[in-house]
Amino acid sequence: EFIIESRDIVGNQRVIGDDAFVVEVEGPSKPQVSVQDRDDGTYLVSYNVQRTGTYHVRVSLDGHQIAGSPFTAQFHPGLVMAVRCTGVGRGLTRAYAGENARFTIESRDTHRNKTTSGKKPFVVTIRGILQVQVHALEGDNGEFHYSYRTPRAGVYFVGVLLDGVDIGGSPFKLTVDPGPAHANGCSASGAGITGGYTMVETFFTIYSRDYYGNQRTTGGDVFSVEIGGTASADMRMRDNENGTYSVAYTPMIGGDYFISVMMDGVHIQGSPFNIASDPMPRESYLEMYRSMEPTFKEKMEKMLLGGDVTGVKDRKKANSRRGKEAAQQKSWVLNIKLLDANRLIPKDTTVDGTYGTGLVQSSDPYVVFTMGSESVRSTTVLKDLNPTWNEEMKLPVENRLEKLKVEVMDEDLQDEDDSMGTAQVSLTDLVIGVPKMVTVKLKELNEV
Repeated sequence: EFIIESRDIVGNQRVIGDDAFVVEVEGPSKPQVSVQDRDDGTYLVSYNVQRTGTYHVRVSLDGHQIAGSPFTAQFHPGLVMAVRCTGVGRGLTRAYAGENARFTIESRDTHRNKTTSGKKPFVVTIRGILQVQVHALEGDNGEFHYSYRTPRAGVYFVGVLLDGVDIGGSPFKLTVDPGPAHANGCSASGAGITGGYTMVETFFTIYSRDYYGNQRTTGGDVFSVEIGGTASADMRMRDNENGTYSVAYTPMIGGDYFISVMMDGVHIQGSPFNIASDPMPRESYLEMYRSMEPTFKEKMEKMLLGGDVTGVKDRKKANSRRGKEAAQQKSWVLNIKLLDANRLIPKDTTVDGTYGTGLVQSSDPYVVFTMGSESVRSTTVLKDLNPTWNEEMKLPVENRLEKLKVEVMDEDLQDEDDSMGTAQVSLTDLVIGVPKMVTVKLKELNEV
């Protein structure tokens, strides 16, 4: 506010109103101006600016500016208001495990002007899988800088308070992703790193992790796998594009082997792995025999059944009959080890319990294996679309010619359980005593 005093040409103060003063204010914002005639020769001028900076005030009468016009006015920020303060910087919403992440809090007044003087006691906390220590850095011009580092990937929440009140957007949802793959954090598991049978393909899985042991969820990492020892072995590797890599190999000769798994010239955990490839049990050879080409069958008959190859056709008929009878006998037991599943369908929607700021989609999966009238189910993994079981089960088999049905279910406490997809697995190529790794695709391209 300010007051205009009306005077005549020689400077005498007027004592009546009705003078037509025009007031204009120019600057970073365009405020509304009010001129109140007090009817005593004075006029009260008021206006409200919303942006800090330099303004020019022009006062004129009958097209001529009064003495001193234009006037210069400098406006500074008002009082800091918590809900107008803002947080900026990538580290406020995204970071990598082990990274020194940073973000900035901007102190602002009620009109969102950045305050440039004084320090306000912002209270910054980061909570989630771990409670993370936050470091306050030097700041100026209304900007306050902070840094933090956490070794664990996951979801966190960044709370920023001013005088006990959340600033605008607080709490901020922070996602910490796994860092780059590091050999010291990577590992391998599966039957293929403990042993196998000669001329039988066996498998193991490489798990890509960062330096802190966080499981990576994307592919593209470069692993070097070498198999050596008694003889060479055919080997192939597949990137599953979810942080795991499937490796299959076939030892051609029985003996001792080693498997070396390296990244950037450094061995992963446990590498090199020492394994022994043993000859296949006689019963397993008999099972394999049934799927061989005729010329190979004759050689196998001579080795396993004794004698020469005369009367092969008669023995073929007998073996075929015995094979069908064996496939239909009721003494079979299927040993199942359920490992894990990836990218399952979310069936449940719940409210985020930490701050109640959003909805979370998930499922409570378990797996049912069925053959004929027999079935067995796994335990339930709660709220996980990429569950890991590592659970062993036994399923009686009445007829090996039937297919194994695999169904993934979502467990519900109040409603009926929902199916998340099914698949079938043929058992005709299984060999007695020889494990076989199987990956099945459910509907919607989910895997178990």
